[in-house]
Amino acid sequence: PTEACVRQIAAVHRITQGLFARLSLDDRIRDALSISMQAVDASAGSIYLHRPADDALVFQYVVGPPHSSRLIGQAMPAGEGIAGEVFRTGRTVLSNDPGAAQRHRRDIGEAVGFVTINAVTVPLMKQGGDPVGVMQILNKTTGDFNDDDISVLEIVAAVSATAIENADLQREAQMAAVARAVGNLSHDIKNRIAPVAMVADMLESDLDEMVQALDTLGDGLSPDVRRELITAIQRVREEYPEYTEILRAQVRAVQEHTRLISDVLKGIQSEAQMQLCDLGELIAEQITELSPVARERGVTLERELVDMPPTRLDPFFIRSALYNLVNNAIPETPTGGRVTVRTRIETTDGGAASPEIVIEVEDTGSGMPPQILERLLRGEANSTKPGGSGLGTKIVFNAVRAHGGVLEGTSAEGKGTLLRMRLPMRTD
Repeated sequence: PTEACVRQIAAVHRITQGLFARLSLDDRIRDALSISMQAVDASAGSIYLHRPADDALVFQYVVGPPHSSRLIGQAMPAGEGIAGEVFRTGRTVLSNDPGAAQRHRRDIGEAVGFVTINAVTVPLMKQGGDPVGVMQILNKTTGDFNDDDISVLEIVAAVSATAIENADLQREAQMAAVARAVGNLSHDIKNRIAPVAMVADMLESDLDEMVQALDTLGDGLSPDVRRELITAIQRVREEYPEYTEILRAQVRAVQEHTRLISDVLKGIQSEAQMQLCDLGELIAEQITELSPVARERGVTLERELVDMPPTRLDPFFIRSALYNLVNNAIPETPTGGRVTVRTRIETTDGGAASPEIVIEVEDTGSGMPPQILERLLRGEANSTKPGGSGLGTKIVFNAVRAHGGVLEGTSAEGKGTLLRMRLPMRTD
C-alpha cells in the first residue's frame, strides 16, 4: 500500500480505539484533534462546533497557539472565514497560502500571537449528512499540505463526527431516562403535597373560629383578665394569616418547580405567562430568600438596581432564573467575597432599536474554564459540583429563551464569573 494508505489505516485504527472507548464529548473532541494533527504532521489545530441558537461556530478545542485557551468558547458567525465556508458547503478547503485569501480570519490568530502558514479545513458531518462543525488542521511541519493529507483528514473527520454524534445520542438517552423517572416522581410529589395545602386552609379556618371563640369568651371576663387574654393570643391573631399564606405559597412553588424540572428534562420549552411585574421586587424576594445561605458562608449579597417601570415578564421564570444564578454563585465565592445583582436598561443603534432589560449576576468567586462557560451559555445541563445535575443552568437558559432574550457571560478562573440575561423590554 502507498504511504497515504498506511497513514489512513493507522489514523483510523487510533481514532476508533480512542474515540469509542470514551463517553465524554470533550475527550472525544480532544482525541480527534490530536490524532488528526499526528496523522499529517501538523503543529496546531482546532475544532469548531455549530451552535444553532445563534448560527455560530464555536471554538470547542484548540491546540498549538501559545494562548490557545483564550480561544475556547469564542464564537463567530457560521458564514464567516474559511471555517464558515467549509461548514456551509460541506467541502474541504486546502489553503497553503491562507493569508492571500480574503475570507481568512487572520485576526483570530493574531489575538493569541499565532500565524497561520497553511491549513486544511474539513467538515464534520453526521451520518445523515448534516454538518455539526469543522476541523481545521494548521501549519504542517514539513512543507505544504497535499491531497494525501486531505484523504487522511477526511476519513478521520468522518469517524470523529460519528463518535461526536454518538456521544450526543448517549447523553440524550440518559436525559430521557431521567426525564421519565422525574415525570413519575413529579406526579407523586403533586399527590403528596396537595394535602398540605388542604391542611393549611383547614388550619386557617380553625384558627379563625378559635380567635372568635376567645373574643366571645373575653367579653364575659374582667377587664384585667380580658387584657391578658388579648395579649396572649395577639401574636397568633397577627401572624397566623401570614404563616398559612407562606405555607400555601410554598406548596404552589413546589408544584411549579416540579413541573419546571420535569419540562426541562423532557426538553419542553414552556410558554412564558407574561404580566406586568416590578423587577426590583422580584429580585428583592430572591435575595431575601438566599440571604441566610450567603451569611452562613460569609458572602455579601449586593444590589445595584435602576428604577424602571413595570415590565411584562413571566414572574415564575424570572424568579427561578434569579434564584439559580445567585444560589449557584454563593458556594463558588470565598468567605469575604461578593455576589452582586444589577440591572439596567440598554438601547442600541443610537436609541432607534427597542430597549432591553439587562440583568447581571456577578461573583468574586473561582470562575470557570471557557469550555464550561460555553456549554452553560448553550443551555446544556452542566455541573462541576459533586452530585450536581446542572439543571439550574438549563432552567436559566430556558427562562431567557422563553422571553425571547439572550444569555451572555464572561468568566476568569480565580477572579469570578458574570452572567447576563438580556431581555426585550415590554411595558405595554
